[in-house]
Amino acid sequence: MIKEIIYGRLNLSRGMLRRMKNGGGVFLNGRRDFITRRVCAGDVIEIVFNEEGTALVGEEMPLDIVYEDDFLLAVNKPPGIPVHPTGSYRQGTLANGIASYFAQRDLAAKVRLVHRLDKDTSGLILIAKEAYSLDHLVRQRQRGELRREYLAVVVGRIEQDAGTITLPIGRLEEGGIRRGCRPQGRPAYTEYRVVRRGADWSLAAVSLGTGRTHQIRVHMASIGHPLVGDPLYGTPSPVIARQALHAWRLSFVHPRSGESVELRVPLPADMRKLLQQENLL
Repeated sequence: MIKEIIYGRLNLSRGMLRRMKNGGGVFLNGRRDFITRRVCAGDVIEIVFNEEGTALVGEEMPLDIVYEDDFLLAVNKPPGIPVHPTGSYRQGTLANGIASYFAQRDLAAKVRLVHRLDKDTSGLILIAKEAYSLDHLVRQRQRGELRREYLAVVVGRIEQDAGTITLPIGRLEEGGIRRGCRPQGRPAYTEYRVVRRGADWSLAAVSLGTGRTHQIRVHMASIGHPLVGDPLYGTPSPVIARQALHAWRLSFVHPRSGESVELRVPLPADMRKLLQQENLL
């Protein structure tokens, strides 16, 4: 039956199936049909999702595109740019810039962010151009198969070469933006390894097992090593005007080809300057 192919070979989620029923359909040999229809060798099945344009206002901005194909886009986000509109940032976000980029190429697609970064965190952001790829990548992220590695400059010398932090994270106050390690918070899992040690700072590679808001910033502060320049969980720095955190590596399985993809981007100028000052480069 078509249904067995949809759930098995294509691995569509039930949410995707509902979306297909509401705005597309299943076609067997060119004719619309039911998912309970039996199929034979040589039959051609088409799954159609009606694409929706984005409601975002496009704003032209330079994009550092690291990877692009018909289904995915990866961008190296500079620090200081919000990822998507919020109550505080209505315009000037990366999502607005991507909406403009799509419009210039006559691509009627929503801006589907696979994951997010804080406004002042730089580095790799992955965007899906259609719902099928987003669904598969989000499930990879939830299973820990979409791997994100960050480089962080933290206060102090981390004595352990590597470690794991599993403290749950929740809001510190109702409606506030600050998070903290709280027993009633959501589970959070962070791994780190020391890359270099300086007199006052350490450079660490940090990987996320979960994606809680401010997770790296909160977890590193919880072990006594807040990020250099972090105004929320540490102290501002005269050398860098933001938390010293950069998403430098991203790996995943391409949802269409099944091939492994690994993307890397270099450190931005402000973090290189910071490390040079401490002789960590």
